Amino acid sequence: MKKLLIIVSLFMTSILGFANVKPLDVDVTEGAKLPNFELRDFQGKYTKSKKLFGDGKPTLFIFAAEWCPYCQRELSAVQKFYEENKDNINVVVVFTRRKTNLSATKKYVEDSKFTFPVYYDATNTLMTAFKVKTVPYNLIIQNSRIQKDLGGSKNYEELKEAFYLNY
Repeated sequence: MKKLLIIVSLFMTSILGFANVKPLDVDVTEGAKLPNFELRDFQGKYTKSKKLFGDGKPTLFIFAAEWCPYCQRELSAVQKFYEENKDNINVVVVFTRRKTNLSATKKYVEDSKFTFPVYYDATNTLMTAFKVKTVPYNLIIQNSRIQKDLGGSKNYEELKEAFYLNY
């Protein structure tokens, strides 16, 4: 009986030790390196952040919500920006689950005919890790490093200016 208790105790200790995973925390200051994490698309498929942010191209990284009027206005500009620059600039939009659900977000993206890559923060992990208080929230990331915090809502001209595309 004593041996069984010792074995069970060791087993539980090892399981609890592995369960104590540190939550994702991102330093969003310019020049900070991103930790590795995964983004989940609308179909539940996960993509590693390194794949999205480590390919050498600058990335416009946006947190948004389908119910947010500022996001709606910005995402229309983002679509135009994406269509014109997708060969040279990545665009990644993460939709929050705050005040909504996946079905409503999917419908909004489909109805809006957005073609840029979209992801869904089903557990609010990314919003918390990036310390996002309001949406939209925009960052420029390159080679898995924060290049610039663009803050809130941007129009088409401001997006071009942020990436030095004044042509």
